[in-house]
Amino acid sequence: MDISEKKTTLDDSASIYQQREEKTDKQKWQELKGFKAKWEHFKAYYLLKVFIWACVIGFAGYAIYEMVAPDPERMLYVAILDTVVQTGEMEQLQAGYKEYISLDEKTQDVYFDNTIMVSNQSDPTSAQKFTAHAFVGDIDIIIAREGLIKEYAGYYLRPLSAQIPADLYEALSDKYCYARAVDEDGNVGEELPYGFYIGEYAETSPYYGEQIVLAIVGNSKRADNATAFVRYLMGRETVKDEVTVK
Repeated sequence: MDISEKKTTLDDSASIYQQREEKTDKQKWQELKGFKAKWEHFKAYYLLKVFIWACVIGFAGYAIYEMVAPDPERMLYVAILDTVVQTGEMEQLQAGYKEYISLDEKTQDVYFDNTIMVSNQSDPTSAQKFTAHAFVGDIDIIIAREGLIKEYAGYYLRPLSAQIPADLYEALSDKYCYARAVDEDGNVGEELPYGFYIGEYAETSPYYGEQIVLAIVGNSKRADNATAFVRYLMGRETVKDEVTVK
């Protein structure tokens, strides 16, 4: 027999020559039987992709929200200079004032800043930060040692008589911190109350023997809210006494 006649190839109808039809994902899914099989298939092929896309969409959504959402309305900015009020007391003052004015946490905020160290001569950036914010009226209230309040009189501060209602002015009459402002020509003004001592209303840390004073910044954009803080602070005396008794 001629070797050339020897059958060396498979019949054209052999299965390896038959074109395979790839099943669609939908068909594969439909062929899976039972929840467990479908869950295993989903974990193997889709779970990671779904997780990644969910993270991408979530991050993109958050970024867009942050860009378009309006900033909360600042209701009060209190600058606590040289850390004369400790963090725990500061947080209580902040929380108490929010409750006092029925603050809407979604649209409003109050800011108590106890990071400003104006007496630290080796780090002038902190004092520069305070000056910048006070100059444009961002800061409403200063809590500091009496020496600083007297230094700022007539500069950042105006007399309390020009800033608070008559009833508050009278109620604080025995707690005033008096100072003399110096004008641009070096003339010394009369002694006037530019702040009041707050040791009776809040736990403070005396600064090398100096008492702690609260003053309202002369160009405050939120003078009414600053006045509300003073009223809240004065009403806090009874609460502190009750806590002490317990």
